[in-house]
Amino acid sequence: MVVSGLAWGAAAWFAQDRTEQAEQAALAVAEGAVQAARRQVALPLETALELLAAIEPRGLPAGWAGRLGREGLQFAAVTDANGRVTWSSHAPLVGRSLAEREAFARHRAGRAELLLTPALLDLPGGPRSLLASQPLADARGSFAGIAVVALDPRRLEAALGDSALLPGLGLALLRPDGMPLASGGAAPPGAAWPAPPQAGPLLRPAGGGLPALVLATMPVMPELVLLAAYDPRPLAQAAAEAGWLAWLGALLASLLALSLALLRRPPAGRPGAQPLEEALPAVGYRGIIDAGGALRLTEIGPAIERLTGWTPEAALRPGWRLRGIDAASLPLGPEIEDRLRREATATAEFRFRRADGAWMWLRETLRATARTTAGIEVAGALEDISAERELALQAATAAKFATLGEMAAGLAHELNQPIAIMSLAAENAAEALEEGEEGLAEALVRLRRIMAQADRAKAIVTQLRAFSRVDVSALEPVDLGAAVQGMMVLAGQALRDAGVQVQLRLPDVLPPVVGQIILVEQVLLNLVLNARDALLERPPERRRLRIEAEVGRGESEVVTLRVLDTGPGLAPEVLEKLFEPFYTTKPPGLGTGLGLSISRTIMRGLGGRIIAANAPEDSGMGAEFTLVFRRAAPATASGPDGSAAAPAPRWPAAT
Repeated sequence: MVVSGLAWGAAAWFAQDRTEQAEQAALAVAEGAVQAARRQVALPLETALELLAAIEPRGLPAGWAGRLGREGLQFAAVTDANGRVTWSSHAPLVGRSLAEREAFARHRAGRAELLLTPALLDLPGGPRSLLASQPLADARGSFAGIAVVALDPRRLEAALGDSALLPGLGLALLRPDGMPLASGGAAPPGAAWPAPPQAGPLLRPAGGGLPALVLATMPVMPELVLLAAYDPRPLAQAAAEAGWLAWLGALLASLLALSLALLRRPPAGRPGAQPLEEALPAVGYRGIIDAGGALRLTEIGPAIERLTGWTPEAALRPGWRLRGIDAASLPLGPEIEDRLRREATATAEFRFRRADGAWMWLRETLRATARTTAGIEVAGALEDISAERELALQAATAAKFATLGEMAAGLAHELNQPIAIMSLAAENAAEALEEGEEGLAEALVRLRRIMAQADRAKAIVTQLRAFSRVDVSALEPVDLGAAVQGMMVLAGQALRDAGVQVQLRLPDVLPPVVGQIILVEQVLLNLVLNARDALLERPPERRRLRIEAEVGRGESEVVTLRVLDTGPGLAPEVLEKLFEPFYTTKPPGLGTGLGLSISRTIMRGLGGRIIAANAPEDSGMGAEFTLVFRRAAPATASGPDGSAAAPAPRWPAAT
């Protein structure tokens, strides 16, 4: 009966958890898509509005015509009060009448605001146009015609298509009356795009035989809105299948519990499958946290043997969980048991030793079920996330090479300087040697200069090769001062090109921290390059970057490293989403939105954390990023059996 109760409890928790995760993932997809699309379509629309505002009754002023043909702009035109085109950048349109067009009729009827309407015109760029128009007035304020700028909707549709990469995701640019002006990705089920919600994202209930849709909206300009419509059925179906598998496993476990003969294995001589409960990705357990803060397991599912190699009997022995955990892999902050004293749910990820001595990564989720005088009764689940962390390592590696690509020009310049000096010194040395014995001293000076510059070039190449290594080594003591200097070798030229002054305020002696020097350099590089981009908005004399470190006082076992800049700081709405994947405040094409997300992943994997905030107002600084590291232990810790613990595995970051 114990096994049956655990199975049904774990199945209920697992099914509900997967359903909630699927809904949250679908909402995040729609919201992320509409935000990405907003950045993509903003530029051509803003360019069209600027051009429209510059049009005069006689046409475009000198110097503006060159902007046509960019960002999908097809032509500009002016009509008289009767709708006849009197001027156009596309000569064949002069003399044609636009009196029957919706835009002209509505402006003549008194609409003064900007209007966007689709149109079919014979144009060099294609048969379709999106007309942005507004009325013109004569000297007395009477209607004198309209000004028109035509935008190729294919430019907008391409931008929307680039933002709708997932199956079942569609994006549309809508007018207030619901007319789609451009669309990309998958069309929503049904004949028309759904009405945009007032605030999004939301999961709209199914109706009319259509599937439920996740909708998200964002205004682009007055009376123009972007709508994302996502069909979450694939996510919901995967969650439902996982939930049904959990329920089926619980049912089978209950049936097997009724018969002692089938509780653990099928009869001898008869091949049979293991209970489906053991195929679930998570193993449930119950326990109690006593007054001293220690967690004691009271029940655990039999699938723990499949997950970790330890039998349920071994797992219920006092101290089994703590002996298997690699303390060095735990994140900073209160232990998971301490967090449950203040919160209903707590999650932690750590490295765990299997029964065969191999290491794996587990995610542990605990929920408080009752609080009694004896302690806190909890229900928990353990899940193997080793593969997930391996994927995180691949993402961090890809981001590292993207950063190197961004700095390619600066690194080339950094290498070109010593090469140029060596070339010039070699020429001078050759000329000195041609003078005979009188030139030997001069030649020796030149040769020593060549040697010094060769060492400089070698240091740059060595740093670049180390940083670009894919297979990083084990966690180890790291000198933060060396990590800062290594980062400056890579980013120094990029900072100098941007006119950024760098101030290093590092103590003469810093204790080593737990980490991996290449990963620490990658985090610092992300922060420094983000600061450089933010400082480009400031005047050259106000572009300052400061890197400082501090050792925790008293019994604190942390070392903090702060990166501050004199940029504009971080808005409250930016702080809320700063570490979300693909979120960026940079213009389109200048950022992937992954740098800070991967930096947080790396810091978690190193057992530390990253904090974003704004510096105090009286400091004269803007954004402040704080990296918190654990101090490296002075001696090697012992394993659960008393032997020396194995070195940490190749870094797979937590997500």
